[in-house]
Amino acid sequence: MMISPWDEGTRLFERSLDVRSGIQETIASNMANEETPGYKSRILPFQETFNAVLRGDGPLESVVTNPKHVRIGSEDSRIFQHTIKQDAGAGLDENTVNLEKEMTLMAENTLMYMAVSQFLKGRFEGWNAAIDGGNGGR
Repeated sequence: MMISPWDEGTRLFERSLDVRSGIQETIASNMANEETPGYKSRILPFQETFNAVLRGDGPLESVVTNPKHVRIGSEDSRIFQHTIKQDAGAGLDENTVNLEKEMTLMAENTLMYMAVSQFLKGRFEGWNAAIDGGNGGR
């Protein structure tokens, strides 16, 4: 029986990378809107989103904050379905983005993304070594 490198474990880590990418995009959006009056910071909780993706709640959805904005992808394309607005801590301009917090979250998320990527890299290197028969490609 042939075992595929895209087994259930690999798919779990692939989904994890998808969610981590969505988190990175959410954080980048917050940072880009740091000086936008009235902008509410958003978070994409990893566990909730990951569980939803595993349940098959589909791809994640992009958020359109203004009816005049162009939606990315089709109606079926979802990037930020589980995004939560953060209303607490607004300044005088009603903006809730805390740049230092966002930078910390981005660094943490980047480390988690890199860890999963390294794990998958090792997994594929193992498959490559098995295919080569331990000869190092000779």
